[in-house]
Amino acid sequence: MERSEISQKKEKELQEMDRIAKMLIRRDLELTETREKREAELKELQRIKTELENAKGTLEIKVKARTKELEELTQNLEERVKEKTKELQEKVEISEKMNKLMTGRELKMIELKEEIRKLKEKLEKHERH
Repeated sequence: MERSEISQKKEKELQEMDRIAKMLIRRDLELTETREKREAELKELQRIKTELENAKGTLEIKVKARTKELEELTQNLEERVKEKTKELQEKVEISEKMNKLMTGRELKMIELKEEIRKLKEKLEKHERH
């Protein structure tokens, strides 16, 4: 081979190596950019995770407080139901006593009316004789 051919061949090899080197540099830059983007995304995800953990803690505290409030409210309502039930039972007992009293009075009135009727009949018979 001639020296000129060798030079041309080496020149082509150098050009190919230069092309490959440039391609590798571009690829390296792309990978660096991608890595930086992924690192930024990871930091953002970690920030969001921290915020979510904080929000979860706050929410758990609020849920516990609300649960306690509801339990107290339930207890108070149960006590009020017992009180109202007792009051109603007392009123029912009073109503039953009143009903017995009134029924007894009505029965006595019926007896007295019957007795008055019989006495009137006797009186009328006695006046006729």
